[in-house]
Amino acid sequence: MSTYQKDGKQSQEEDSTSRFLRSWAWKREHRPDKVRFKRPYVYTMEAPGLAGHLLTVKQAPFSHEGFASTVWDSSIVMARYFEIHAAQIRGKRCLDLSAGCGLVGLVMGKLRADVWATDLEPNLPLLKDNFAANGIQCTVREHKWGEDMASMDGPFDVIVACDVMYIGDLVQPLIASLMMLSYEGSDIFMAHGRNRQAEDAFVKACVGRFACADVPETELHRVYQCSDVRVLKLRKLAA
Repeated sequence: MSTYQKDGKQSQEEDSTSRFLRSWAWKREHRPDKVRFKRPYVYTMEAPGLAGHLLTVKQAPFSHEGFASTVWDSSIVMARYFEIHAAQIRGKRCLDLSAGCGLVGLVMGKLRADVWATDLEPNLPLLKDNFAANGIQCTVREHKWGEDMASMDGPFDVIVACDVMYIGDLVQPLIASLMMLSYEGSDIFMAHGRNRQAEDAFVKACVGRFACADVPETELHRVYQCSDVRVLKLRKLAA
């Protein structure tokens, strides 16, 4: 093996190690429960004009009354994505679908989007509280995938859903919501971490309904991306 080949391999290994260490500094799955569920998560914005602004996101332990109550790695990746692509959402109608405790919607609101956020009813008090506590306007609605579309006032220009690939039986209701809440010009982002048992079924269900592609790593934030968070971008196909 030539010196060039050795150096190239070593460089790749060093870059991979560097990326891992950078992501380990912000990723949350390895954190103790007191960090993931009890303490507020503090997000420091980087976007021009907002750099240094803090968003405080209250979290809560999972229970039978609410289980979308922590900040997932995928939502951090998406929030940072929108900070570096703010023009995609500024002034647009944006939906944080199954928003959990609302990090992505909060960031979109600070970037001057018209934000809606949904989740199941037991999760709504925490979601509403986080928007109110951060002084960000948001229309919060209960929404079960595939049901009660009339109250949602769609379609939306941008839809984002994080960590929703966990149950195969819910793929078709999720697709139904995306179909009804989007139009052919909507940008739809789906981000998910390792809990993605329904991913293959979802991608198959998109055939004939949505064009589906991975968002390139070069379009994600240099630091806030990792190998176990996948980001997909969908576009509704013409009927």
